[in-house]
Amino acid sequence: MKKQILLVLSLFLAGTLVLDSCKKDEPEPVNPYDSINYGDDTPEPDTVDPASLVGLHRNLFLTKCALPGCHDGVFEPDFRTVQSSYSTMVFAPVKKNNASNSFTYRVVPGDTAMSVLYERITNCCFVNEDDRMPQDNIGTALPASDIQHVGQWIMNGAKNVDGQVSTRPDLEPVVQYYFAANSTFDVELSAESNRVDSLIYNPFYVPSGTSSFYIAVPVLDDITPTGDLLVNKLYLSTEEDDFSSAIMLTAIFFNIPGQEPIWLVTVPTTGLTAGIQYYMRYYVNDGNHAQNTEFPETTSNPFYKSYWSFILQP
Repeated sequence: MKKQILLVLSLFLAGTLVLDSCKKDEPEPVNPYDSINYGDDTPEPDTVDPASLVGLHRNLFLTKCALPGCHDGVFEPDFRTVQSSYSTMVFAPVKKNNASNSFTYRVVPGDTAMSVLYERITNCCFVNEDDRMPQDNIGTALPASDIQHVGQWIMNGAKNVDGQVSTRPDLEPVVQYYFAANSTFDVELSAESNRVDSLIYNPFYVPSGTSSFYIAVPVLDDITPTGDLLVNKLYLSTEEDDFSSAIMLTAIFFNIPGQEPIWLVTVPTTGLTAGIQYYMRYYVNDGNHAQNTEFPETTSNPFYKSYWSFILQP
């Protein structure tokens, strides 16, 4: 029996050897790492102009400005993309100005002196001390090369990705703010201390016995001089958003040398009801828009509407 088992095993092994000897040699598998370039070839040169919009976005806006909580869509300019950078910079109205309200746009093609972007990266103290941009390293300026590239881009026309220079838009007038004063201009009625609960966004008080007071409104336009603006009327209503039956008061222009030009409204208190909150809306037109500019608007934040209001004390 053992001889038969050994015979079968020997025949099986012999057959296996014959089959193995008939197989063809298999090719070696492809090594995917063989095609990696380990730096033996010369890299292609960088052809992006650092003083172009694309170059500035890649080297500066995206890496040093579009940081979390900064210009990543939270605050304008929006530096997340090349397109958003351009649309929120070039001829984009300034939201935060200096004390002199020197700037109208964030970037004015061909003019670094009137571009607040250039001012913010070169001036250490735009509004406060050490508020130079970017703010991630307070008080420290950008490298000189970055500032130079921003200046070159602006002076070369602040061109878009297609190499085109934008034309100046015709924006609506901007109602910056207002202040209220008594008839002799020695008491500011709109001061925070003279508002309900001493909160700046609440109505201001008009003292009992006041026959009239003044509302002064500085208005700016990107093209039309302040004194040439049209309409300039103040409306008073007891309703927050319904001015259909409002009292209409006409403003007159005042331009005192050395002072900010204003439109001044005389508000008589005759006919006004004591203890009632009166909401104000200012209307102006630059002569180039079909609709008057209104501020505050119906869609404005409620605290703006409350800020633009007063109460005649009993």
